Amino acid sequence: MEQDQIKQHFAKQADEYEQLMVRLVPQYLEQHRIIQSLLPIQDRDYSVLDLGCGNGVLSELVFRKLPHSHIVGFDLTENMLKAFEKKLSKYSERYELKQGNYLSDPIGNQYDIILAGLTLHHLTWSQREQFYMTLFTSLREGGLLIARDIIIDEDESVRRDQYALWKEFMKSQGEDPENWYSKHMEKDHPMTLSNHFEWLRNAGFTKVACHWRLYNFAITTAQKTGSF
Repeated sequence: MEQDQIKQHFAKQADEYEQLMVRLVPQYLEQHRIIQSLLPIQDRDYSVLDLGCGNGVLSELVFRKLPHSHIVGFDLTENMLKAFEKKLSKYSERYELKQGNYLSDPIGNQYDIILAGLTLHHLTWSQREQFYMTLFTSLREGGLLIARDIIIDEDESVRRDQYALWKEFMKSQGEDPENWYSKHMEKDHPMTLSNHFEWLRNAGFTKVACHWRLYNFAITTAQKTGSF
């Protein structure tokens, strides 16, 4: 799917994004607990990039645990950024919002933490391999990348089983699984964890890890050399 199509797709979802994700993504709220646990323990003025920030659901997790942080929310769609402002209005002095395409527009640098929540799968494999280098250079030494994303298993039969389980989950939530699966196949480019970790290491990241995985979803981290 082209960038304009992706933009239109998410613009329509801005108002009900979180409710929809609960129905589409298994253990969506449990994933929030895990992502928050991966953030640093010590509160200080971390510089954070929320890439593909949507309505700010992950930024809210950061502010709850690390209230002295400063966040850059970066998203393709104006409607999502408006939803971010509405959701996180009480933190208005602690964030700035940027609208753009992170493949072609500058995303900034010297971040301590980069969050990538359900966004990297929109990149083709070749785009993603190159973009990991951009993420690496945008982090300070010791910086941390936390990614929640759609993945595919290396084994084709396991992949089929996991997609079947995902469809069962969506159906149990009252959604049309074939409709969402079709949209996924049209606009997404999920990758295997093997490729994900290989390309992260090639970009320069160390200490890559998977912290949670269910069906075709996973939460991973990668750290730039050094520590906070």
